[in-house]
Amino acid sequence: MTAPTMSDPSALGLGEALARQGEAHTRVDVDEPARQLVLFRLGGQRFALPGSAVREILDGQQSVYFVPGVPDGIEGVIHLRGAIESVITLERLLDLPAPPPGAGMLLLVHAAGIRTGVRIEALEDVCEVGESTLKPPEALNDTLAPFVTALIHRDAREAIALLDADALLGAFQAGQG
Repeated sequence: MTAPTMSDPSALGLGEALARQGEAHTRVDVDEPARQLVLFRLGGQRFALPGSAVREILDGQQSVYFVPGVPDGIEGVIHLRGAIESVITLERLLDLPAPPPGAGMLLLVHAAGIRTGVRIEALEDVCEVGESTLKPPEALNDTLAPFVTALIHRDAREAIALLDADALLGAFQAGQG
């Protein structure tokens, strides 16, 4: 099979190729600063954490050991390569429905001076988004407002809430979760 040549009637020029591609594709400014985000579902809603706060993504198959006397938001602890890490759930802090025990995946998050596993329903993506796609949150309820730094509209149906990992884990550490 040979590549089309300029004399080949099926070959498109750059302008024609771009015209055929249509306006459905977004133009990207290559000089625009970008942030790496970890997108996930929690309580049936879409959220993101900054990639800089997520140290590792775990499949959730690790055994979580119950620890007596810990608050409800702490699922237990896991043994991860010789270290004991707590596993927390954010649903109570964010006023979301409780997940089934042990379901989903774990994000190993480091923020507010602590490192912990955070239980999520499902991992959606790890991606970079341009700073211009991060919009200030508008009219959030009192529960979410302290923890959401921006909204990302990837489609017209649903926004993704970018969470502040320091604020989340700080509130959790202060006993709010």
